Amino acid sequence: MKHWNTKYPERFNLDTDEDYKKWREEKLASYPRSVADLVVELKDMSAITNAEKARILELIELANMCVYTAGAAELSMASLLNLGEQIGVVATDKSTRHSKSDELTDSGILGKAIPFSTRQVHWHTDATYYGSDKTIQALFLLCKRPAIEGGSNKVLDNEVLYILLRDKDPQVLRILMRDDCFKYKNPKTGEISDQQSGKVFWTNPDGHLCHRFSFRKMDMAWSEDSEVIAARDILESVILDESEYVIEGRLESGMGLVSNNVLHTREKPVDSDDPTKKRLLFRARFYDRVNAC
Repeated sequence: MKHWNTKYPERFNLDTDEDYKKWREEKLASYPRSVADLVVELKDMSAITNAEKARILELIELANMCVYTAGAAELSMASLLNLGEQIGVVATDKSTRHSKSDELTDSGILGKAIPFSTRQVHWHTDATYYGSDKTIQALFLLCKRPAIEGGSNKVLDNEVLYILLRDKDPQVLRILMRDDCFKYKNPKTGEISDQQSGKVFWTNPDGHLCHRFSFRKMDMAWSEDSEVIAARDILESVILDESEYVIEGRLESGMGLVSNNVLHTREKPVDSDDPTKKRLLFRARFYDRVNAC
């Protein structure tokens, strides 16, 4: 473990560079560069060993994510929630959503929402539309059946995005850390709430960097302030440049993702016409995050 949160507590302080420069050098030097570097092979995700847990937490510190194999465990939502409990995340948003919204499959029930369709999904974090006092901090996935073809994901650690932006222009981050960057937009009605506004980047009370973003205009009503617009444009261009730190891969049956809601995409999948063979992933979202230290 690197213990960066205690070693460099001021790494996200834009008024000082000392901790940031040391942390930046270590972070990028140890950053995983492929899916293979992110994989933790679990013998049974419902009963992980101390060594397996330590490796998950190590990768979370390095990249805010890891890919795991379920091993002998049942491929189910219960297994996914159980994995969360074992590594310290339990505050799921499950009770606030449609009963079928834990299952990413083209069932027709939630077909109008992109995750449940076979459409391409652009760069985003999950649940960008929650108010800043209750945001999704962790995203877990477990694949039971992949698509016939396609459906791969690209992922990018939000801390790396922070580095890319800070190196480019620290003032952009100052603006994106303001609480008036965007307002909540009801994805069903388009109604914009004047009571809920939000930051793109912020640090939580423990000193960890949090982030939310979506290219989907139906999720975020961006401020019309000229500084915010300029900062958003730079943010979007850095994301679209897809730096060398972007990792791409596909979850196959029995594979899953543990993440602190990192930025991600989804390639358009080609699905089966047979309802029993359609792509099926279980998704769990949490209001707490996986803390390595």
